[in-house]
Amino acid sequence: MPKERPLTDSQKEAIIDRRGHRSDGDGKVHRKLEVHHKDRDPSNNDPANLRLLTPTEHEELHKRAGR
Repeated sequence: MPKERPLTDSQKEAIIDRRGHRSDGDGKVHRKLEVHHKDRDPSNNDPANLRLLTPTEHEELHKRAGR
């Protein structure tokens, strides 16, 4: 099976819109969110692999993971 491509900006925006601009980190609505791949594989765009996080939450998550 061919590998999926990384998400485009418009795909990221569509995911954020569909999920109501709510962060998976704190559950609150935010104007700016980022899409995080749980398995760290940007080509794995399975919805179960994606989290929406604020830039701060996303940065902290990567810092804790050492990446």
